[in-house]
Amino acid sequence: MNVIISRKAYNKISSLHKFIIDEIKMPLTANRYTEKIIAFGFSLADVPLGYKICTRPKWKSKNYRCATFDKKWIFVYEVKDNQIIIRELALGKLLK
Repeated sequence: MNVIISRKAYNKISSLHKFIIDEIKMPLTANRYTEKIIAFGFSLADVPLGYKICTRPKWKSKNYRCATFDKKWIFVYEVKDNQIIIRELALGKLLK
């Protein structure tokens, strides 16, 4: 099963990487953490239906699924044909 990362999700990963490098001053940590995030995204292909439909109305109406990484980041994705499309990456504590 193919995994596609949308531009919106990719930009979120890139901005997190940049934040860790620029603000926290830890480039090695930035590289390792973003690699783990991307690896988790691609691991969704192993169990595409293993996560529940999102509860937020905006995502639920589109039948998106939500997977949590590191107890902080929520991967919002959809399963379509033979693909997983990661639509958004959201920081859980910022959701209301």
